Amino acid sequence: MLHLLSGLEIGGKEAACLRLARRGIGEGGDHRLVVFDTDYRSSGVDFDPAGVPYQFIPRHGGLDLGFARQIARHLKCIRPGIIHAYNDTAAFYAAAALKWGNPSSAKLVVAFHTYPSHSSLGARLLTRWGCSTANAVVAVSHALKSRLLGAGWTKQCNVIPNGVDLDRPRASNPSVDWRRRLQVPADAILVGHIGRFDEIKRHRDLISAAKILESECPEIIITCVGQGPLSGEMQRAASDCRNLRFIPQITPATPFLRALDIFVLCSDYEAAPLTLLEAMACGVPSVVTSVGGIPEIVGMDRSATCAMQVKPRSPGDLAQALKRLSRNQGERTKLGLCAQKRSLNYSFEKEWQAYSELYS
Repeated sequence: MLHLLSGLEIGGKEAACLRLARRGIGEGGDHRLVVFDTDYRSSGVDFDPAGVPYQFIPRHGGLDLGFARQIARHLKCIRPGIIHAYNDTAAFYAAAALKWGNPSSAKLVVAFHTYPSHSSLGARLLTRWGCSTANAVVAVSHALKSRLLGAGWTKQCNVIPNGVDLDRPRASNPSVDWRRRLQVPADAILVGHIGRFDEIKRHRDLISAAKILESECPEIIITCVGQGPLSGEMQRAASDCRNLRFIPQITPATPFLRALDIFVLCSDYEAAPLTLLEAMACGVPSVVTSVGGIPEIVGMDRSATCAMQVKPRSPGDLAQALKRLSRNQGERTKLGLCAQKRSLNYSFEKEWQAYSELYS
């Protein structure tokens, strides 16, 4: 099994890839990893591929057919039975390597963890061609599947939801060091956000909400965990906010999540965010934007949802939801219990079983 991935920066797609590879190796399989855009840098900024045989094959910008030939040569050497390509770029190059330069009988699985970031007609045509040659195309949520099919990225698509290790939250205790480390009083409401500093995550809306809450609800302290191209800009924008904290990375995230009173996610779009699923498994109530696959995860019926849902790009609504939930312990408890119950539908065991059947 060859997993083809753009890089190992900390994110849901990368975490999912490494979990599948490690589980496959643990069950006696031969799983290997090739990354092509960014080589592994350090455990401070990337997921450590330790335990998974790993190789970096660099790709140039634009359409790099030479890279496809390099992948083809690599396939001839290791002769995988299946190539698991993650997202649109990997899908095209895996298909090209199999079609043009390699006589291997390897099967191709394409998994979409996010909506493609390339918007040009050429990118769409190349992705559509790559998906048309695949033996299976998978999306992590029904919302993402519908969007991919509707926009013409692929003509076929199944759904295998992301899953989380449900045993980890029970085995982990919240660290009392978190409040001390963050200089958060014991009676404060600790709100946490985990996500890459990218425009789609809308950190700027969370900062605007924090500024609204600073005077209205000084008991609310918001901590943003993550790195990315907008990290510096967002920290500068929040430099005058006394109720905001920033942490570049937390591994594992579970002890931090269990120390939270509220988890928040205010993205423009999410397919099936792992951080939300992890927070739910920890029994943490959430405030989320009603976009993409999030309503599918937390519950379509707002009267029976396990999270407070707000519309995207609305800092005022976000602030009011955080304010309401912070001042209602009973509602937080109710939503947290509901979240933990719904997380049972998203176990990694179910995800692994679905992929195992697909691989077979």
